[in-house]
Amino acid sequence: MSKVEVKVQFETITPLWTGDAWMENNEIRPSSLIGSLRFWFEVICYFGGVCSAKDFDKEKGRFEKDIKNDEIKKRLLKHGTDFEGQIEALKELEVPLPAIIFGTTGWKSLIEIKEINNQNNQNSTNNYPFPFNRVEFEELKYKKDNKEIKPAWYFKKGFWGNFEVVFRVPEEIKETIFFPLLNFMDKYGYWGGGWNIGYGRLRINRVEIIEKEVNNVKEVSDWRKDEFDFSGFGKENVYLGENDSKENGLINLATTKNALARKDLKITYWKYDKCNSDVKEVLKNLIIEKSNLRVGVNDRKQRHYIFGKTGNIQGEDLPQGSKILPYINRLDNNFYECGFLSIAGILSLY
Repeated sequence: MSKVEVKVQFETITPLWTGDAWMENNEIRPSSLIGSLRFWFEVICYFGGVCSAKDFDKEKGRFEKDIKNDEIKKRLLKHGTDFEGQIEALKELEVPLPAIIFGTTGWKSLIEIKEINNQNNQNSTNNYPFPFNRVEFEELKYKKDNKEIKPAWYFKKGFWGNFEVVFRVPEEIKETIFFPLLNFMDKYGYWGGGWNIGYGRLRINRVEIIEKEVNNVKEVSDWRKDEFDFSGFGKENVYLGENDSKENGLINLATTKNALARKDLKITYWKYDKCNSDVKEVLKNLIIEKSNLRVGVNDRKQRHYIFGKTGNIQGEDLPQGSKILPYINRLDNNFYECGFLSIAGILSLY
């Protein structure tokens, strides 16, 4: 299996947070970026019908199946050790596609990060356009027991600027899986952590192939692919179209923000009309909109399911984290489009 090196140039739309165990963001952690790719690939596979609930490991919170060395060796003797043989062996062991691509016990990830370069972090400058530390929201104040309460959010200074990542990807999945996944992440995905407050939206400015044999770097102009070709894995292809006529289109465009909480939809995007060029103000307005939407869900358990919770609540064994995320995308000339992205449909896995 030969791997090609793909250099991807990123810039932040919203801060990138890949904090370590000490909650510090001193460098961009490769494991956090790969973890984000895996999560969104699992979302794509689930909503695209490539994986089903039976493939989901609730304890680990992902599509997973551990395999033993003697099991994979036995199948490799049968199918061969080239790329196609390895995939046939894993399919015979009923390993879910996300675990084939991103690894499991007994199998290494096909997509790796070789290095992260040119980390131009500008979060210490006066140009950092996002709030940090504790920020109260005057617009959301309310009274409880005759006491005025102002809800507050806590913002950490994440990475803000440009950086490059060199991925190592098998040639066999570069065009069919990796480039469509990059395209999805550029349009809709989130990297790192802090998605609940809109962090982790990155823009891909350039994709290049590093040709080591001739010591050359070649730009890839056609990496924006809207269809995953899973035919080599015995699965149906998945199309990223928005409300497209194709039945397997992933993105559902909602006409009202209340539709974001529906668990029978795929990935759902609702457009916020009051989007302007002040990204700090945009983020603030989205958080206010999301808070108002959260208050409108009266059932506590349902509210925690959809919008996440902090701490453990007796009698509630729920997946952590909000399933409705503030969405910001930078267009040309520093104009923005924004709204919310909902993946509430994954709750059916739990």
